[in-house]
Amino acid sequence: MNKTLRSSKLNLRPLTNSEKVLLALLGIVIVIYLSNRFILTPQAERVASLKAEIIALDSQIATMDDTIKKEAGIKKEWEMLHVERDEILKNYFPVIDQSQIIYLLNDLIKDDKAKINVLNFDSPGEEIMGEMAVKKMNISVPYSGSYDGTMEVVKALGESPRRIVIDNLSMDRENDSNLSGNMTLKIYSLEGIAVTDPEVIPVNTVTGSGEGSLFASYEGYDEAVAASGGSGSGLGGGTSINDGDYTKVYALHDFEMRNYTFIPSNEFIKGNAEPSTIRKSGKYSLRFEYNMLSIGEENRAYVDLGTGIELKYPPTSIGMWVNAFGYSPGTLGFRFRTQDGEDIDVIAAKGISWLGWSETEAAPPQDLDLYPLRLTHIYFEMPFGRDDIGVMVFDKLQAFYPVNADSQGNNQPIYDFYVVKSGDSITSISRQIYGSASYVNEIMTNNSLTSGDLLAVGKVLVLVRR
Repeated sequence: MNKTLRSSKLNLRPLTNSEKVLLALLGIVIVIYLSNRFILTPQAERVASLKAEIIALDSQIATMDDTIKKEAGIKKEWEMLHVERDEILKNYFPVIDQSQIIYLLNDLIKDDKAKINVLNFDSPGEEIMGEMAVKKMNISVPYSGSYDGTMEVVKALGESPRRIVIDNLSMDRENDSNLSGNMTLKIYSLEGIAVTDPEVIPVNTVTGSGEGSLFASYEGYDEAVAASGGSGSGLGGGTSINDGDYTKVYALHDFEMRNYTFIPSNEFIKGNAEPSTIRKSGKYSLRFEYNMLSIGEENRAYVDLGTGIELKYPPTSIGMWVNAFGYSPGTLGFRFRTQDGEDIDVIAAKGISWLGWSETEAAPPQDLDLYPLRLTHIYFEMPFGRDDIGVMVFDKLQAFYPVNADSQGNNQPIYDFYVVKSGDSITSISRQIYGSASYVNEIMTNNSLTSGDLLAVGKVLVLVRR
């Protein structure tokens, strides 16, 4: 029995040194394999991937650095292109406006150079240039005068601030000293091609030939004025209009711009501000849409007027035409900003209580110490706890001033100031401000200048506002 038990036991012998070494080496190999398989290889792959990402990011950073370095050059190039565009646009008539064409031709063609008794206008039409249909008007100008006088008229037309093409010129001998003939002129309009200021030349237009009119209008002229009319003065401009003996109206802004900004005072106010063809004057107005839940501390929607409209002296009131499509308890107002950055809000209408067009008025601050002020925003505010949606149209923003009078009660013009820049001349300033060189003598007289005086850069000139 004992023999059987003893024989069933394993007979284990101690490992030799060689076997121990082999087992240790085997363990090391297994550890190395597992480490390489599950640790080192993934890490190497991850490192390679990260290095590739670093290279890609370095490339992107280098590209961005190059772009940033080029930004100043790109901005300067854009500004130069914008200036070139403005210079090109200034050389053409933005709209076919008979009154402005007559005004300019009257300035260019002098009676002492060539005698012209009549201007014959064709109906406005179109001419295909490339793939564009360009609006144009032909003008027939019969004339008589000396050869030198005729050539001076041709030269004056060629130097016109607005491009006038002499399409045809015929000459016949009238007598020993004079010629007679006919000029055919072409006027091209940028209407429909580029957005420009429709006020080519500051001249009052009429829609009839009654007493006091400068000229009669051509057939269809009323419609053309309605389509392009208004002051179109834009931000910073101003057109004066006599309104009786006691008030002058200055058109501050006619909403002809196309990039207005809607600014909500909190996240519960939604809306939009965009151009509209429902207008009181000009080509466009401002369509103001709002969807307001008034649960914030301030419940307003603002329309940003960009750089703002500067008022150097307090007007009696500010007026704006508003087309309402529905009633509303909201308050409409204007925001002014002082040179110190202080905002002043003035109510124009407490509640929208009308339908259709109505002129709203607000009395801006009368404290002279606050001026010059800038009109920076139009705002619409809802009472707390109200929920309302609606649409309004804004147009024809104006300022009302008392008529200027001297100590004897005589009406005086309104003046603006101009700072002379490098390259300016009295003639270029006259053309830039008024669209004509006819005001050179007036500018020189109002600023005590003579033909031999130097026009220093930085000099402040007094200019009559028109």
